[in-house]
Amino acid sequence: MPDGFVSFYDRHYRLVLTIAQQRLGSLSDAEDVSAEVFRIAWARYQETGEITLPWVYQTLRNVIGNEYRRRSRAPIMVDDLRELDWNAEEVGAPHDGVTIRRGLAGLEEGDREILFMTYWEDLTTREIADILDCSVAAVRVRVFRARRRLASQLNLEQHASHGPTATYTEGEE
Repeated sequence: MPDGFVSFYDRHYRLVLTIAQQRLGSLSDAEDVSAEVFRIAWARYQETGEITLPWVYQTLRNVIGNEYRRRSRAPIMVDDLRELDWNAEEVGAPHDGVTIRRGLAGLEEGDREILFMTYWEDLTTREIADILDCSVAAVRVRVFRARRRLASQLNLEQHASHGPTATYTEGEE
């Protein structure tokens, strides 16, 4: 294998695996998806002599999308985060990670995607713009809006789990 591909693989395999595991929830599925992504990347590298992180990221998104479609056709579908039966003893209560994952599950896929890229995958705004084929300004706006929708989703969830809270406004009795 040429050194350029090996070097690229060494630098980016862990990121691809982590992203796949976060999206799929299973290390073994993530390893399978990562292997497929780098198989495709190797074929491209042999054809063109180059691969980039944005290209690999887009390929990863496509392979994960194929996995989601495969799961949806399976007799026993893997439920999304909203449907998980959380064990309070196992995760602790309250647990911010659980709350945030539930809030993320309530968002549209585009909002989840941009938040994962920004906060979990630690991609720069420029890298995200390259992957999504848009401007850096557009990425910033999308992140801002997705964060706002996530905050709203978290407030809705908190309200639903704790019920309405009474507030006192001066002058009320």
